[in-house]
Amino acid sequence: MMARFYLGLGSNINPAHNLALGLDALEQQFGALTLSPAVESQSVGFQGDNFINLVAVVDTDRSITAVAQQLRQIEYQYGRELNATKFSGRTLDIDIVMVDQLQGLHEGIQLPRIDLFEHAYTLYPLSLLLPELVPPCTTLTTAQLWQQFNDAEQALWLTSFYWQGRDISADWLPLVQAQPVECESTG
Repeated sequence: MMARFYLGLGSNINPAHNLALGLDALEQQFGALTLSPAVESQSVGFQGDNFINLVAVVDTDRSITAVAQQLRQIEYQYGRELNATKFSGRTLDIDIVMVDQLQGLHEGIQLPRIDLFEHAYTLYPLSLLLPELVPPCTTLTTAQLWQQFNDAEQALWLTSFYWQGRDISADWLPLVQAQPVECESTG
């Protein structure tokens, strides 16, 4: 049975190169990818180079466990350290953000991933790609969630990102200002 996986990708170590390799590997493993625009953001939780993040959507009949194992293999293939600390630089980070409308603990993975609701670098690209999508655990669309989003810790902005000879963000850049968006806390 096919399931739709929403994957969050990020890198702050040679990000354009490593993300392109990661997307190539995802396409090879899962077939056609649907991609959000790329966003550049300040690192969260540590001092480091800026990250480039995006969301990829894939359809597969593989289990959550099998997809998670394949994602780890791709990360390690492209230089992720085996015992990397949570808040540190990344050559490639690929996380399962959502699987269809599943919620709760599934095959050892909490769905949807809390990053969707807590980090602009996940929610913003997903809200641009699928503004009418209503994630599990909420009655709001991703666009509505983004409008209500508050995070004083992170600035982010749309950025050009080339994959397979095409700027995947180009379709969105004229529509949204490609400059830092300060996420403000309402206290």
